[in-house]
Amino acid sequence: MTPTSNRNESLDVLRCIAVLLVVGYHLPYYVLWSRIGWIGVDLFFVLSGFLISGLLFQEYKDTGTLNIKRFLIRRGLKIYPAFYLLIAMTAVLSLLNHSAALRTQVAVSAVFAQNYYAGTTYKLLAHTWSLAVEEHFYLLLPLLLMLFIAVRGSREPFRAIPALFAALALLCLSFRCFMLPAQTDAHMTHMRIDSLFAGVTLGYLYHFRRTIFDRLAGHYALPLALALCLPVTLFDERAPGIQTFGLSGLFVGFSFLLAWAIVRTPRSSVGRAVCRVAARVGFYSYSIYLWHTILVDAFDYYPTLSAAKFWTYIATTVLVGIAMGHLVEMPYLALREKLFPASQSVPQSSGPSAQRSALPSVSAPA
Repeated sequence: MTPTSNRNESLDVLRCIAVLLVVGYHLPYYVLWSRIGWIGVDLFFVLSGFLISGLLFQEYKDTGTLNIKRFLIRRGLKIYPAFYLLIAMTAVLSLLNHSAALRTQVAVSAVFAQNYYAGTTYKLLAHTWSLAVEEHFYLLLPLLLMLFIAVRGSREPFRAIPALFAALALLCLSFRCFMLPAQTDAHMTHMRIDSLFAGVTLGYLYHFRRTIFDRLAGHYALPLALALCLPVTLFDERAPGIQTFGLSGLFVGFSFLLAWAIVRTPRSSVGRAVCRVAARVGFYSYSIYLWHTILVDAFDYYPTLSAAKFWTYIATTVLVGIAMGHLVEMPYLALREKLFPASQSVPQSSGPSAQRSALPSVSAPA
């Protein structure tokens, strides 16, 4: 697979933005970046919900059913090889350091339960809580869609998705408001899966209610998205309002941002060139995200932080992520396409104002 095969460049640009937000957040230098960088994960969640549901919706449109086994194998070949290599490396480190706490974290992370782990958290695996949320989502979504198909048959089986999302959003918000301890991040799946289902709802509109989707993608969408993200620039990330209603505002804002971006391409040559570079970085966002904490630890050994050190860290993290993508991720993706090729039926473009570009088959991290 190459960065240009059947991909919507705008989505890869958003991936680039999301991963750079997180990478810069974990080595704080610029005040604004270090304050808001954590929201990159929320952007990943909405993107993943949109992309993964899009794959399943397209399969249903092509075949009238869903092959859950095939879907899970394809997800596994994307996610597991690099993830379990990181787990194995951390396990070796825990043995060398004789760290029982790190061994426990490795064991919990290996079964994707780290977002419910309340013990000592080491930086090397601290970021994988979002992968746990996404893994739970990968298991839940196809089963839910199959249930809709079984109940409704071919009579618009997914039309209840917007109502389900509204109920789920209220439920997750209630969990965050009444069950989240003060000054604690909402990492648990039952508190964060609403962000992924915001993307699912957007995917449903894209595939089955395109007129509504196009209305959401109007010119007002970008300023509305920015307005909904504004509170995170004013308040601490662990403030109760941010970890409750603020998270809801983020997934709504990022839904508008995604709808706005997917139907647009830059008009100027400079804009196209910048987006091309950003999209290539975004293509490797999973690998960059997965391995960046190793670089954070390495750069933290230096006593002072400067702009030169920060940007060296950013560049090194991107290059290492790309290299690890080629060494670990790409061979398994090639094997995946050989054994379980993606559907060849993809939506086509219908013009600049309603672009039906092919949806990428490679998901972001969460």
